[in-house]
Amino acid sequence: MKVLGFSNGHDKGAVIIEDGRILVGITQERLSRIKHDGAYQGGKIPFESINYCLNAIGCSIREIDYFVYSTTENIDDVEDQFFSKFSHISREKIQFIPHHLAHAYSTFFSSGFDEAAVVVADASGSIITYKNKTHEWYDPKKWDLNPDFDWAEGISILHLKKDTYEEHYKRWVKFPVPWNTNEETSLGTMYSEGTLQLVYEPANHTWSAGKLMGLASYGDPKLVSEAPEFVKEIDGEISLLNNSIYPKVTWASDFFSRSVAAGIYQREQERASLILAKMAKNMTNSKNICVAGGSFLNCNSNELILKSGLYENCFFLPPADDSGIPLGCAWYALQKVTEIKNTSKISPYFGRPYHKNEIISALNEHPELDFIEYKDFNELVEQVTYWLTQNRVIGWFQDGSEIGPRALGNRSIVASPMTKWMCGHINADIKGREWYRPFAPAVLYEYQNEIFDMDYFSPHMLVTTTVKESWRERIPSVVHIDNSARIQSVTEKNNYKFYTLIKSFYEKTQVPVLLNTSFNGPSEPIVETPTDAIKTFITRNLNYLVLNNFLIWKN
Repeated sequence: MKVLGFSNGHDKGAVIIEDGRILVGITQERLSRIKHDGAYQGGKIPFESINYCLNAIGCSIREIDYFVYSTTENIDDVEDQFFSKFSHISREKIQFIPHHLAHAYSTFFSSGFDEAAVVVADASGSIITYKNKTHEWYDPKKWDLNPDFDWAEGISILHLKKDTYEEHYKRWVKFPVPWNTNEETSLGTMYSEGTLQLVYEPANHTWSAGKLMGLASYGDPKLVSEAPEFVKEIDGEISLLNNSIYPKVTWASDFFSRSVAAGIYQREQERASLILAKMAKNMTNSKNICVAGGSFLNCNSNELILKSGLYENCFFLPPADDSGIPLGCAWYALQKVTEIKNTSKISPYFGRPYHKNEIISALNEHPELDFIEYKDFNELVEQVTYWLTQNRVIGWFQDGSEIGPRALGNRSIVASPMTKWMCGHINADIKGREWYRPFAPAVLYEYQNEIFDMDYFSPHMLVTTTVKESWRERIPSVVHIDNSARIQSVTEKNNYKFYTLIKSFYEKTQVPVLLNTSFNGPSEPIVETPTDAIKTFITRNLNYLVLNNFLIWKN
């Protein structure tokens, strides 16, 4: 049975699953080259993503047994759009599910667990209204919500099994989400307010959560710890009031003030995540926890949940943000048409591979480039790791792309972690971003415990840990100001080619770590195609580019 899940809204995309196996998936921004595509597109569904998935597996739309979608648009015209293009599909084969339920399905069915508590936290999810109720899923009257407002999902706690789920807790927030109102709000809104307040970029009207996380580590620990608590735990429930923290500190303030305020926002984010994990434990009594929603891209929060001892097993999803919604929809669709008996932990490489003729075709458009094709992959790796030891920065492009916002070794920029200036060089000259933002170490898992204070297998770059003192000067470009690192555990099984690259670097340097960051420039999605990779290589000061077995440089 083949099913297709897709989403409408920012970071929209599509995923196809067949008989419990993920065949292909893509986020629309990778194809359109519009960052967070869907945020300002008037609710257009991701036809390009759907066609990408169908073409990747040689499948027609008629061969799909069931479709499930989710939308964060106030007015849902998804089915009208869908049938305007695919009029021959039966209307009985498509269904809507709420945003938070899609998040919950995306993380639980990616965990390999038989059952788990699931916490979903973001800025807002699906919208319900008295006036324009298009779905009967949530009745605003049931929740005793004020009929004068529209409402959106803010926080959800569920208990999932392979054949059923139970919703234990739901926090609704007013929509559009009002800021600075002293009313209960969502965790994602609290953090978004902090990013807008402290790291706003007026030139392009953006504010990134990643910038706030990086900035927070520079905050004076004493001042951060002495600040009052803004998130409250009252009678076993979380209270998040919608007020800015130290509102006189803004993006135009001095660095010291901004870093302290950012540190407080980060502290409150971590406290809130732990409160939600405790609530989920009390409500479900599960030994396992899965999390999803943009709030759980926050690696420090995930580390606290992991170390809390509340759960025997924790799972953190690579596409925890809205790029994971199509995955959750696809799993729900599969559950509608068949019994799901076995699941396994996710491998995040959902994209289709690009073949030799496609790479050559892209290279033919750029006579200013020279290249060598290596017949033996190990010979390629030997040459690439030599250049890494010479402090060259390399675009590394292999096989299918990763789902989610983090590059995990198939669409990565890699460099040696052994030189302190490398971090500043890549931030300023290649990524075009703030000097204070850290880079992740990709580490051979068998050596992880020697270098970092963590045994947990973290293949998706979603947990922060401390770098051991004896290694801080050996890998300085991946050690943050607070001696932390957001690690990626790499094994031969989970990514053979990336593992082989790091192992070769280790054999030359006795350092089993590479600096790994996403293969993209400023305000640009991660590259998807060979053409995308060549464009970024040319414009962003990379020294070499690897496309499968091709090593490319500028002549």
